[in-house]
Parts: sequence; C-alpha cells; structure tokens
Amino acid sequence: MLRVPPVPAALERIAGWAWRLIAVGIAAVVVVAALWYLRVIVLPAIIALTISPALTPIADALRRRGHERPAPAVALLVGLAAIAALIAIVAGSVVAQYDELAAAVQSSVDDIAGWLEGEPLNLSFDDRTDLESSLQDYWDEASGYLVSGVRTGLSVLTGTIIAVALLYFILRDGRALWRWVLDRFSPANRDAVDRAGRRAWTVLGGFVRGTALIAAIDAVLIGIGLWILGVPVAFSLAVLIFLGSFVPFVGATLSGLVAVLVAFADEGWVKALIALGIILGVQFLEGNFLQPIIQSRTVDLHAAVILLAVAAGGSLYGIVGAYLAVPVTAVVFTAVRSLAGEPVVAPPGDPGGDGG
Repeated sequence: MLRVPPVPAALERIAGWAWRLIAVGIAAVVVVAALWYLRVIVLPAIIALTISPALTPIADALRRRGHERPAPAVALLVGLAAIAALIAIVAGSVVAQYDELAAAVQSSVDDIAGWLEGEPLNLSFDDRTDLESSLQDYWDEASGYLVSGVRTGLSVLTGTIIAVALLYFILRDGRALWRWVLDRFSPANRDAVDRAGRRAWTVLGGFVRGTALIAAIDAVLIGIGLWILGVPVAFSLAVLIFLGSFVPFVGATLSGLVAVLVAFADEGWVKALIALGIILGVQFLEGNFLQPIIQSRTVDLHAAVILLAVAAGGSLYGIVGAYLAVPVTAVVFTAVRSLAGEPVVAPPGDPGGDGG
C-alpha cells in the first residue's frame, strides 16, 4: 500500500494562511457589495454621524442654558444654514460674474489655439473649427452627465432627507442610542465597547474640527492671495478651496487647480503661475506645519492608509465617499485599536470564556 508523504510544515502554514486570506477577501467583497447596494441608507447615515460632532457642542451649550427641547433643532438649523450659505456664496458669485468668466475663457481658448498653431507645434485649425468642435463635444458630454444627474435627483433628495432626519435624532437622542447599542453586549464586555466608542467619537470630533480649521486657514490665505492678484470671483474660489480641503490630497489640489485656470483665463500665464505658486506655498505650509500640529493628537493614520481610503471611498460613492473615507477609517482604526487592547470576556456559562 502506497504511503502518502507528510505535508511539509512550511506548505501547511502557507495553505492555512491562503485559506484565511481567501475568507477575508470574500468577506471584504461581501461588505463592499452590501455598502454599494445599501448606499441609499449607508451614505446618509455616515454623513449624519460625520457632521454631528460639529453640531453637538451647540446642542450641549443650549441644554446647559436650560433649552433642552429646542437644542437639537436649533443646532441642526445652524448647520443647515452654514451649508446653505456656502453653496449660495459660490453659486451667487459665479452667476453674478458668469459673463465675465465666459468671455475670459473664450479669450483663453483663442490664445491656446494661437499657441498651438505657432512654433514649434505648427498644428492647423481650420478657423479653429476642430478646436470648437472638440469643445462642443466636451460640452455635449458634460450636458449628458447633467441630464443623468437630474434623473437621479430623486435619490439625492431622498438621501438628503434621511441624512437630515438622522442628524436630528443623533443630536436629540445620541446618548440614548449609544446606551441601546451598549445593551446589546454582555455586561462583562460593555465597558470595553463603551471606551472604544467614546475614543472613536473623540477622534471623529477632532478630525472634523481640525479639518475645518485647516480648510479655513487654507481658504483665507489663498483667497487673500487671489484677491491681491485681482483674480475674478476670488471669494467664491476661496470658499471652493475650503470645501475641497475636506478631501485629503486631491480635494485641495483640484479646487486650487480651478483657481489657477480662472487666473489663466483672466490674465494669462503670468498670473496663473503666480496663483499656482501661492497655492503650492499654502499647501506646503499646511502639510508641514498646520496638519501635524492640529491633527497629530486625534487622527494617527499613515499617509498611505489615507490615500488608499480616499481611493476606496471615491470608487464607492464618488466625491462624497472620498470626503467620508478618512473620518470613517480613523474611527474604525481607533475602535479596533481600543478593542484589541481590551480583554474579551465571554458571558457566564460560555465554554469559550477564561473560566470555561
């Protein structure tokens, strides 16, 4: 009878880890698929949880002054008013100076076409028909995206309503909801879960406040520089940079690029390069001084982890997912790190417990 040789220990260990990795990969695929298919619910819930630390101090301050019942509603109205004001500032300024911007962009297109027709490229545009045709194609494509966005407006409205409602309930009953969550755990592990949740909440609040402060400093410094240069809609561009700074790495860069393009459309390469220098200088100041000082005590994530989180969030939920990726990742890492340092106690009678 043939005797099967024993499996080498190294191969057995590799096979064991391979099965574990396959199981983890399948679980990750299931989680990602669930997050995608349930995005109408998941995304508003995450948005509400992310915004709530910024509004909770307002509600708590009103409660301390004896205004228990109206506190969550007033805090929610303050948050909605701030968001509406930012959107109105950007939209109003752009609409007010739309003709000026359109003329500047058309002038820039003519300058670019003239540069392409000259030395050393010597490209030929028959009365710039090819260039205008390309621009028209891009506009038609953008219009198609706009129509598609209008068609999905109902789902966006639904998500907004859910997010606002959840935000109100968190501001009103957040502590009661957390106690309900804790009651789902055994008494032996309840304290550990409570500590992990409180640490995660602290990290989330620190991230939101720190990011808002950094974004405000970026917007003020860059806005002043653009205003001194005489760039059109400098204030609106500063607000756009403030909003973009909430997305690490790419947000501030893309919003700053918009400012550079507006500067180029207004005055050409010289002003655009100066605007680019201002933006890069402020970004250097933020990355090397502001961010380490403001957020080093709250969000302790490696830059590679942040980059991967932003990429994953953006692929799942677009620009909103890219914004939410870092706070969600920071909360998860904090909770896992806290729970990893806590002893897990099984309920009485469970054979998996320490005393079993």
